[in-house]
Amino acid sequence: MGNLHDIDLEECRLCVRVAKLYYEGELTQREIAKKLGLSRIKVHRILNQARDMGIVEIRIHTPENSKFIEQEHDLTLRFGLRDALVVPIPENGELVYGSLAQGAARWLESKMESGIRVGLGLGRTISHIPRFFSVSQKVDCTFIEVVGGSSENSGGIAKYNITSKLAEIAGGRAELLYAPNMVSNPELRERLISEPAIAEALERARNCDIVLQSVGTVDETAILYIEDRIGLEDLQSLQASGAVGDALGHYFDTDGEPVSTFLDDRVIGLSLRDLKQVPWSVVVAGGEEKHTVIEATLKGGYFNVLVTDTDTAGYLLSRPGKTDQ
Repeated sequence: MGNLHDIDLEECRLCVRVAKLYYEGELTQREIAKKLGLSRIKVHRILNQARDMGIVEIRIHTPENSKFIEQEHDLTLRFGLRDALVVPIPENGELVYGSLAQGAARWLESKMESGIRVGLGLGRTISHIPRFFSVSQKVDCTFIEVVGGSSENSGGIAKYNITSKLAEIAGGRAELLYAPNMVSNPELRERLISEPAIAEALERARNCDIVLQSVGTVDETAILYIEDRIGLEDLQSLQASGAVGDALGHYFDTDGEPVSTFLDDRVIGLSLRDLKQVPWSVVVAGGEEKHTVIEATLKGGYFNVLVTDTDTAGYLLSRPGKTDQ
């Protein structure tokens, strides 16, 4: 029998996840393979490894060096997710952005393989990912923008820079979307998305294997408000419509249902419907101020992977939610 403490943490997470789905969730190996995007043979080997390493005996043991695995597993079952990763709250009083970005970088590293296409949204948390992302060897991959660019007033968030940085670190390519994230009227949006270069860029974005995106609140911390794209009256109008948050500039209510707003025909990028079609649609978000927003987006089913902090995970698991079918 191997030594449980010698196993790599990411390898350990996968072993525990597969074992729990098989022994406690009573899924077949074929069902697990489909859920996690693995081959059935790979699942069989992981189950054998879990037994060899002592993870599986009469019951499933959670290693001491990964105390969040239980929360991760419970989140996937509660909200029907393909995967979840929970990170600690920083102990030194720092904002949770860095911890979330580090977790997202670690999750992304585990998925890097030749030919992978990774889409990136716009957000403070996403902007920190290049600080923590690394690969052991260069990968033939593409990083793609899935929403138009931000303005000069975005508080230091430059999406094209994030996309290019990640592509450079991985040894791949960057595909940029040369359009603003929001325009002044629907007619201009229609003309822009009809341009062949922009239309082709959006189609490439829809064909991503992975999309990483955060979610926003409907208050004065919203990126569109910070960028002066919308004003205080606009925020109040969004709140009055029942919107509690947005993903890629598209809004939804507390039940995760889309909310029709004046921005619908002005935003350039992927839609909420597009997000549901991405094989690995990842939301990276946390913090008490986003509890309601994250819960709503999970109810809406826009993302199938969640990267969040342990306090937010605890909140979500204490709430009534949809279960894995």
